[in-house]
Amino acid sequence: MWAQSRRNVVRVAVFMFSLALAISAAQNAPASKRSFSKSCHGLHAGIRAQIMPPATETPSVMLSFILLNDSDAPVDVKPGSWKIVVDGTQLKDSGHIFGNGPMPEGGYRILMPGESYEFGSALPIVQYFLPNGQHKVSWRGTGFESPTISVTITPASH
Repeated sequence: MWAQSRRNVVRVAVFMFSLALAISAAQNAPASKRSFSKSCHGLHAGIRAQIMPPATETPSVMLSFILLNDSDAPVDVKPGSWKIVVDGTQLKDSGHIFGNGPMPEGGYRILMPGESYEFGSALPIVQYFLPNGQHKVSWRGTGFESPTISVTITPASH
């Protein structure tokens, strides 16, 4: 089970690294030189999960989110539409989760071409990730959906 968890971490790390490179390239290129694929422009989302150490006050899964506008036009990202999905079920308190806690610098606003948001939120294991085992997690909203990742919860996680 540990080997599978490490493979998932590696997959997420590779995805996040690739997305970070795309963000860097988009942000550093002058607007007149940016080229966008017609089949792959718009909002792109990434998600990463990390088990917080059980020594913390509330054992949690730290979810990190990234949202990139790689189109050539400003995009209203509509944060009110954002949902976290755990094991195929949208969390009913997604609005509360995204509305309380760390937000992108400057708050949620229209994303200009090449801009991105990066932020995170800790979800308590006992509230969102029981029973122990593997849980599928994704993030979606108007105009985007992240890949689905796996989070493995063991008795040692909490």
